[in-house]
Amino acid sequence: MVQSDWLVILNPHAGSRRGAHDKGKIMKLLKKHKINFHMVTSDYPRHAISLAGEMVAAGYRNIIVAGGDGTLNEVVNGVFKQDNCPPEEVTIGMIPVGTGNDWIRTFGIPDEYKKAIEIILEGKTIRQDVGKITIRRPTETVTRYFMNMAGFGFDAMTAARANRLKDKGKSGIRVYIQSLVSSYLSYRSRRLRYFVDDKPFETVLFSASVGIGKFNGGGMMQAPGAIPDNGEFQVTIIRRIGLWGILRNFTGLYNGSFIQDKHVTTHTARQIRFESDKPIPGESDGETLKRGHYTLEILPGKINVIYGNDRYFSRHPHAE
Repeated sequence: MVQSDWLVILNPHAGSRRGAHDKGKIMKLLKKHKINFHMVTSDYPRHAISLAGEMVAAGYRNIIVAGGDGTLNEVVNGVFKQDNCPPEEVTIGMIPVGTGNDWIRTFGIPDEYKKAIEIILEGKTIRQDVGKITIRRPTETVTRYFMNMAGFGFDAMTAARANRLKDKGKSGIRVYIQSLVSSYLSYRSRRLRYFVDDKPFETVLFSASVGIGKFNGGGMMQAPGAIPDNGEFQVTIIRRIGLWGILRNFTGLYNGSFIQDKHVTTHTARQIRFESDKPIPGESDGETLKRGHYTLEILPGKINVIYGNDRYFSRHPHAE
């Protein structure tokens, strides 16, 4: 029998160990706001996946994620991998502790503990869409879920380098800038076949973003047309582009105007597949994926999340 109203999954490694440093502060604020909770900590990579699954099996249905986008990603994968209750019965709130904190930008959640907790207490919820990724490899098929955005090609290489910098204790926007520059120096665009709801395309890919939310990479608006409750991805394809093209569009990456560049194509899709002779790198919510052929499918209105404002929503019938 569950005694607490909320399960809190805290990642002590989030935000370059900001989670560990601020654990006491977060607990104090939760108690001050009279939130009845039980806290567990995610101690190693992918630990939050098993924690979320085990705790949902124990009866928890309300989860506060105290971490970043990667922690949220793991919790959602845990919710989807368990079979004790449908994901629609689970509600997730967020206390941002991470480096990029991109998911919260679409959902109007402030990057401040006290204000984020106040939003959890307000309790406004919406059923957001969730992305399902199937990775086909020569020896296995892997399934992952994501809440915000998946990236392929240059985007994925940049995310992997950013993760390595975070592991070394780096934080802030400089992590993403440094990763972007170093990735560009070694990345090579590749010919790629992709299918938007089974319609075929072919390109020399620099980068691809598949968005439920609008932001990734520490505030870059790489999917400006994404709406998290409309049952569709926004897909942004950037074809081979030179250094000048990147520099020219750098500001546009943060306000979404870069999609007007001639090297950029956007699509809306319920499903997208990426296939190439040599598998490209991939990531989801900043977490590195195994390489293979990727199929991404939207799962409409699949999980309840607490939000601050609805400026980016479609007013889908699931919104409350």
